[in-house]
Amino acid sequence: ICTLFGLGNISKMPGTLGSIVGVLVSVFLLYLFPIHIVYIIFIFLLLFSFYAIKKYQSKVGQNDRSEIIIDEVLGQILVITFIDLNFVEIFFAFILFRFFDILKIFPANIVDRKYSGHYGVVFDDIIAGLQSILVIYIFEFTYEKFY
Repeated sequence: ICTLFGLGNISKMPGTLGSIVGVLVSVFLLYLFPIHIVYIIFIFLLLFSFYAIKKYQSKVGQNDRSEIIIDEVLGQILVITFIDLNFVEIFFAFILFRFFDILKIFPANIVDRKYSGHYGVVFDDIIAGLQSILVIYIFEFTYEKFY
């Protein structure tokens, strides 16, 4: 589950691959279910990922290993649920999430540094998702205000 059935092991850019999967899963879920059901699925996946990552880390070590990509999927799902489903917004949601996930801008950098366990692995990506949503909303507000 943590590596998406080994997908995290086959790429030189596993985080990007996990984010792509997250975009595809998000769009698929949003076309199938109403938003409140998608949020319930997200919460279930979030809670299950804590358990799965903890188990995985007990076998391979307590750090944020690159093959663990369920956290990227969760972060990307979070962002996609807050945007309109059109190509431009999905593209920017993907790019912004990867930007914040890679750079680990405050407070994600503190979470990433201080918490290497299962919570830290997931929460730095949740923070990157929230930062992406904030930038998208600021851009949309600014765009609407001036155009």
